[in-house]
Amino acid sequence: MRCGAVAVTIMGLLAAGCGAQVSQAPAPPAVADASRVNMCTILTGAELTALGVQLDTRKRFNEAGVVGCRWLGKPFTLSLERDNATLAGYQAHRHDPKYVSFVDNTVNSRAGARLGVDPHGSQCAQLIDGGSVSLSVSVAVPSNLNPPPIDPCAEALRIAQMIEPRLPKAAK
Repeated sequence: MRCGAVAVTIMGLLAAGCGAQVSQAPAPPAVADASRVNMCTILTGAELTALGVQLDTRKRFNEAGVVGCRWLGKPFTLSLERDNATLAGYQAHRHDPKYVSFVDNTVNSRAGARLGVDPHGSQCAQLIDGGSVSLSVSVAVPSNLNPPPIDPCAEALRIAQMIEPRLPKAAK
């Protein structure tokens, strides 16, 4: 599996532009630009080790507007990414057949979305609104383990909740 394959797959699904908003929901709070966030260093070595990541397996990638790192760990592979596509861009394509699931949610109080591209449920990405970019925590467990050792969506959200307080905040 190539580094950033989930994000690159997701990126390939996006098209330029956003559809009109149908919902009467209030606008989400303003988010500061996270385009300079380094997802490879946002968690400390100690935090990554506590998550079960093997630090010496880090692979950096920069493909198709997706920049980040991937680590092998037990019992999962972790990817932390910054993507040139916005959260709104992903949301506009929520019904793309490549997405097995797409659910809007929040990470702490910041807008986000959980999406899956694997029909077996062994891989999940938690997107976080980063203003002009989106940030992603992707967790993949081996698909041959049944039942999986962890819920990849729950773990991706948990890790995203660790990261979110470190992201730039909008000026008040």
